[in-house]
Amino acid sequence: MISVIIPSYNSEKTIARCLLSLKTQTYEGEYEVIVVDSSVDRTPEIVKDRFPEVDFYHFEEKTDPGTARNYGVGKSHGRIICFLDSDCEASSDWLEQLISIHEAYPYEAVGGSVENGNEPDAEIAWAGYMAEFREFLPEYPAREVDHIPTCNISYKRSVFERIGLFDARFYPQEDLEFNYRLKQAGGKIFFNPSAKIFHHHRTDLRSFFAHQKRVGRITSQMLRRLPLEGASLARRRYLSLASAPLLPFVKWWRTVRIFRRWRKPLLVKHPLATGILLLGLFPWAWGFVQGAWAGLDETTARIGHHSHVE
Repeated sequence: MISVIIPSYNSEKTIARCLLSLKTQTYEGEYEVIVVDSSVDRTPEIVKDRFPEVDFYHFEEKTDPGTARNYGVGKSHGRIICFLDSDCEASSDWLEQLISIHEAYPYEAVGGSVENGNEPDAEIAWAGYMAEFREFLPEYPAREVDHIPTCNISYKRSVFERIGLFDARFYPQEDLEFNYRLKQAGGKIFFNPSAKIFHHHRTDLRSFFAHQKRVGRITSQMLRRLPLEGASLARRRYLSLASAPLLPFVKWWRTVRIFRRWRKPLLVKHPLATGILLLGLFPWAWGFVQGAWAGLDETTARIGHHSHVE
């Protein structure tokens, strides 16, 4: 048995396509699909009416993705637990690509690549894609890595028994903290680019800016705890403040350089997206500074009302 867990919040525009992509998998083994939802839109009705085979759990209080995934793990039966987001669609061989690596090699975690699932002319969405998934392009070679996001990763059940569950305090980067703990415990993560998913991104400029600010804030919060690249900057408050005007340009250039090497036609086709990306990195930098100056308890309090499941 394999388990697929999907956290969901107000997913009425994407949940049907997400679940349909799981119904057409080439994987021939048995698998269950679990949706943990806290929506106030039509998501529950869509799932119950169109996908009665899905194990659906709904909570009245808004629940962050990490907490929802933790609940799903508790309800799952699979020897391997796969994670997909409600705003994503899986390629038809997604499960087959993940499970084949698990069966052939002793990796504790196997994940795949992320492609943009929005319309070709959605420039804000392309900016969001470049900002968030530059390290998980389908063009990259298969290899061992330190991190793959929970929109496209699978773990052996034993991982959760060894190191525990996701820490909701670090939303939206609780997966980075979890994978760091896994690596510290001796676990290995394998990136298989053939296990592809299509991620739908924000298309509203204000929402894009707000999300980038939140990511920047949590990034610096985590870097104050974890010895990853950028930790020295996040741990020095005045240095983070002084470098804030330069951070957007540095991050933008590093991102553009990656896409120029691995997917140059995208930059040629979407020059506006690269400009929107640069604009979005200014709220990201301001969030980074805020996270460097704030305490972890403040972040916990900010998201604590999203972390309760009954």
